[in-house]
Amino acid sequence: MKKIMMALLCLVACCLPLCAQVIKIENGMTLSSMTRNEYDFFTHTATGYTARVGIDWLEHRWFYLSSEVGYMATGGMDQIDIMREYGVAGDAIDWHYRRDNLHFNTTFRFKLAYYDFHAYVGIGPKVDIPLGSSLNEELFDKSVMFGIKTEIGCAYDFSHFRLGINLAYLPDLTKQAIPVLQQARNNIFSIGVSVGYIL
Repeated sequence: MKKIMMALLCLVACCLPLCAQVIKIENGMTLSSMTRNEYDFFTHTATGYTARVGIDWLEHRWFYLSSEVGYMATGGMDQIDIMREYGVAGDAIDWHYRRDNLHFNTTFRFKLAYYDFHAYVGIGPKVDIPLGSSLNEELFDKSVMFGIKTEIGCAYDFSHFRLGINLAYLPDLTKQAIPVLQQARNNIFSIGVSVGYIL
């Protein structure tokens, strides 16, 4: 199943540039945490990095599609007070869980345009394929995570360039498979700035 998924994603990645109207690069940061679970691990927010390349295509007056592929860090943070268990006061230790992902998404964007400026809201599917983790190998969840991307943003076109700002919420629908995070899902917020070239 995983091989079929990878083959389909590669096919889409090869075909989409043929109908692209804007080619873009986006960089930004993520704010992610795990939903409450049996052990309540990593339910605090951790910051991460995201970088993606993508295209805007099938652009019409009121809508267009946006597809992206790239890197996205997800996970969460926890605070552990080891000394308190032994009756000694001490500072809590921040324990970070970072999962590195190959990230894909395609969203349908409804836009409102005013001359060379437009604002939009969008929604669509997203897929995160694991590349690595800050946890040791036994705890690393190698599951492919499926989810939804909801977004708002704006863009300004000038000459052959498009500058944009994007705010997104990307909750996982797939639950974590590792024992310490069983039944938990990742909640991810991202903010990014993009630069595109209009073909």
